[in-house]
This record gives sequence, C-alpha cells and structure tokens, in this order.
Amino acid sequence: MTLPLVGDEVVHLDSGTFMWVQLTRFLIDPDQDDQSILESLIKSPGYQHDYASPFPSATEVRAWGIHGRWMIDAIHPGLFEPWTAEAAKAEIAIWANDQEWTDPEYSQPHEVIQRLETIYTLMGSGTVLKLRNPPRECEHDYGFVTGNLGFHEFIVIDRILRTLHVIVASDD
Repeated sequence: MTLPLVGDEVVHLDSGTFMWVQLTRFLIDPDQDDQSILESLIKSPGYQHDYASPFPSATEVRAWGIHGRWMIDAIHPGLFEPWTAEAAKAEIAIWANDQEWTDPEYSQPHEVIQRLETIYTLMGSGTVLKLRNPPRECEHDYGFVTGNLGFHEFIVIDRILRTLHVIVASDD
C-alpha cells in the first residue's frame, strides 16, 4: 500500500541562502500503526523525490527510487525515532539562523519567520518522528547537491485529520 500525496508547499528562507522548508501531505488510514504508515510512506511515489528538482503535482508523481540525498532502499521505518514538536521546532530554528556564514546577530526576516510558524503549528498536531539520515555510502549519484547545510526531516502523523506531514528543512 502507498499513501496518496494530497499537497505540498515550500517556504523559502532569506533570499540568496538556497535554504527552504518543504512540506508534503499524504492521506493515511488512522487505524494503522506507525510502523505500517511509515512503510506505506516510503513506498509512496510522492515521498520518493530528490528535493533538487521542482516538486511535481499530485497527478505527476512517479517513483524516483531516491529520497533526498539517498537511495530509497536505504530508508526504512527503523530510521525514524520519536521526537517532540518543541525539539523539531528548535532544530529547524537553529539550522535556519545559526550557519557558519551568518553574523552572530543574524535572524531570518520577519516574513520568513511568519511562514515557518504555520509549519511549526503542524508539528503539534500529532506524533512527531525524526529521520536519522542514512550514511554517505547510501547517497545517490547527485545526492551531494542537497543538504550541504543539513537535511532535517520530520514526520507528523495526525490521526484526527487523517494526514501525514513530511517536513524537510534543507538547501540546494
């Protein structure tokens, strides 16, 4: 079984940074356990994307055999660990504001912070899981293009709204 992709959006961070937060949404059967939902997600064509190419519409999705920097075969439910919404928000905020190239006083522009707040709100809507990134030897041929400043992926399973949110904070 695969999960149907029902939508996506991207929040671009400060201009010139090439940093972004991608949100993709899938429908789930809320009666399934987390393990089964994750297995279905990984098989889903909408999850198999390199994050370096434009994101397709829900009617154009196809299985790529990759996810982010890695071959899809390197990703399995055991790589997802329980996390908290607050820890996920903090990790994205630190990543967004504390890069080696920024001044110590740097902060994302107000309009970016507002757009990120909508994504942060989703993190409180269900079970939060964090992807432990596979090792470098599992990268595909052009995996190095994505995530030079980090690849942070969180899954939020919202059983009330029957939705799974994939939240990826990265760069290209």
